[in-house]
Amino acid sequence: MRNRSIYFLLALLISASACQTKSDYKAMRAEVIKLHDEVMARNDEVVHLQMKIDTLLRNMDSLKIKNPALDTAATQIILTAHLNGLKVAEEKMNDWMHQFQPDTEGKSGEESVAYFAEEKKKIEEIDSLYTVRTKETSGYLSQQKFK
Repeated sequence: MRNRSIYFLLALLISASACQTKSDYKAMRAEVIKLHDEVMARNDEVVHLQMKIDTLLRNMDSLKIKNPALDTAATQIILTAHLNGLKVAEEKMNDWMHQFQPDTEGKSGEESVAYFAEEKKKIEEIDSLYTVRTKETSGYLSQQKFK
C-alpha cells in the first residue's frame, strides 16, 4: 500500500511538472508577444521620423535659404546617419518578426521555454534600439529646430 502511495505521489509530481512547463512556455510566449505589440506601436514614430528626415534631405536648398549659416553638407551627413539608424532598427524588427515562430509544435516544454526566453531577449534588444534611435533623432531635430 505504501508503494502505491509513493508511485501515486511521484506520478502526481511528474504530471504537475509537465503542466507547469506547459503554462510556463505559454506565459513566456504571451510576454514576448506583448512586448512585440508595444514595440510595434512605436513603429509609427520610427516611420514618421524617417519621413521627416527624407523631407529635410530633399529640401536642403530651402533649409539653407531659411538659415544661411547652416552647413548643409554636415547636416546632410548627420541626417543620413539618423535615417540609417532608424532603418536598421526597423529592419531588425522586420527580421525578428519573420523569424519568430509562436508555434511550439514538436518542441518539449523546456525547449519552448528556452526558445521564448531567447526571443524575449531579442525583442528587448530591438525595443532598446528603437528607444535609442528615436530619442537621438528626435533630440537632434528639436535641437536644430527643423520644422
